[in-house]
Amino acid sequence: MSQVGRVGRRSPFLRWLVDPEPPGLGLDLRTGELALARLSRKRGAEKLDACLTAPIASGVVIFSMLEPNVIDENELQKVIESALAQAGATAARRIALTLPDHVSRISVVELPDAPGSQTELEELLKFRLKKSLPFDIESARIAYEQLPSSEPAFLTGVMHESVVSQYEELFFNMGFRVGLIKPVTVSLLGLLSPIAYRELAPGDDFFFVNVERDYFTVSLVRDREIPVLVRTLGLRSTDSAAAIYGEEDLLQEVIPTAIYYREKLQGSTLARIYYRSLRPDLTHLREILEGQFEAPSEPFHLEKAVTISNDLQIDTSLTDAVGAAAGAALGKEV
Repeated sequence: MSQVGRVGRRSPFLRWLVDPEPPGLGLDLRTGELALARLSRKRGAEKLDACLTAPIASGVVIFSMLEPNVIDENELQKVIESALAQAGATAARRIALTLPDHVSRISVVELPDAPGSQTELEELLKFRLKKSLPFDIESARIAYEQLPSSEPAFLTGVMHESVVSQYEELFFNMGFRVGLIKPVTVSLLGLLSPIAYRELAPGDDFFFVNVERDYFTVSLVRDREIPVLVRTLGLRSTDSAAAIYGEEDLLQEVIPTAIYYREKLQGSTLARIYYRSLRPDLTHLREILEGQFEAPSEPFHLEKAVTISNDLQIDTSLTDAVGAAAGAALGKEV
């Protein structure tokens, strides 16, 4: 069982780590848009039976790691309430939330020895992380998950207290209990990892490239299930839904990542590049990824991870848009 640590009171931040019943309703907030996914249990299986996207006006939310994000709480509440009504989810009282990757600091922390206790572990992680944060560690929410490796290694997530608290308060005032908040790429990896484990052979590595509208994140997973690298790149602004980086910018960031894998990590078992893109204008994305990583690529397919109700009419662009929300809805909370 993985653990959640927090400076101060107990935190729901990044609770992909615990086992209670999934919330069933997930929201993904990103620049200019909200995505919603609802899963219902039918005949013992979770099925995606409602999903949608809705626009968020510029200036309502400005995503930042260091400052509160919600600028116009009333307007954001209206957008959320309208989406819930459209999805027939107004009766829900538990909700899971995903936020852009750059709002948090995601990293893999390796320790020389296994800590003797949970308290010691949390202190060691905080010590290792504090120099990498742009704010004081005492103002952080911290979560961690031990990875299946021979050396003690942990996937960690850190978010500023003021950011987490603002979202918690927003949904609390709407009558919701937020039991799960996590970065969008972590949510998507939670859906993708079982797929990769089925499709790839033992010892195979894979990259996952999550292409958002205003940034992208590259994740490396070794031996099908051990994340060792999560890098968020291309971010230049957080208050515009416009395309702010192009294929050349993406290429310039991907090249050093591919070199790092081959030379620094001595990687030689790269079997697949999975990608999910919200940028249909990047028409050469597949060629760029395959050319630099020298491995076959394929888009992330939500239907491989989640059963979709026969009554739900959904196209590829919508499944891409609601993927992280679906991952949150399937996530674990307390």
